[in-house]
Amino acid sequence: MPSRTGTCAGHYFKLGTGGSKSCEELSIRVDFRSARFIARNWTIAVRGNHVWDRLSGPAHRLDLSFSARGDAPARGLPHGIIGQSFASDRSRHGKVDLYPAEGTFETKAMAEGAIEGSAAQYEVASRYQTSFEFSRFDAPEVQPQLDLVLAPADAAAASDQNLQDLDL
Repeated sequence: MPSRTGTCAGHYFKLGTGGSKSCEELSIRVDFRSARFIARNWTIAVRGNHVWDRLSGPAHRLDLSFSARGDAPARGLPHGIIGQSFASDRSRHGKVDLYPAEGTFETKAMAEGAIEGSAAQYEVASRYQTSFEFSRFDAPEVQPQLDLVLAPADAAAASDQNLQDLDL
C-alpha cells in the first residue's frame, strides 16, 4: 500500500509542509506548524503548540479553531460539545474543575451546564459511529426560522485565538 495522508475519490494523496489539496467540497492547506481545512462554510484550523508548565505527559498539543460563515450555523444547527457554541447567542458557562498546583486530579465537570444533557450522552459506541442522543449527522439540514436564537455570523467562532493570528 502506498504511503499516504488520505484518499479522495478513490485516489491516495500525501501532504507535507507547504502542501495543499482540494477534493469535492474539502480544501486542505498544510504549513510548517499548522493546517487549515475548509468545507462549505466551515473552517477548522489546527496548530501545534507547546504545553507550558507541564508536570508530565506530552510536551506538545494541538490547538483547534472553528469558524462558520454565512448561514452555516442556522442551516445545520450544529450540536455537540463544540457545535453548541455556534447555535446560541448566549454565553454558555458550565461546571469548572479546580486543578491543584501539584499532585493528582480527576476531571469531573465534563462541560456540564454549558451543554445540553451530560457528557455521557455524547458518547458513541465505536470509532466511526455518529449516532448519539443529540446527533444531527443523519438529520436533514433545516431552514433557518425567525424564532431560532443563533449567534450572528461574525460572532460564530470557537477558538482560543482568532484565525487571523494563525500563519495560514
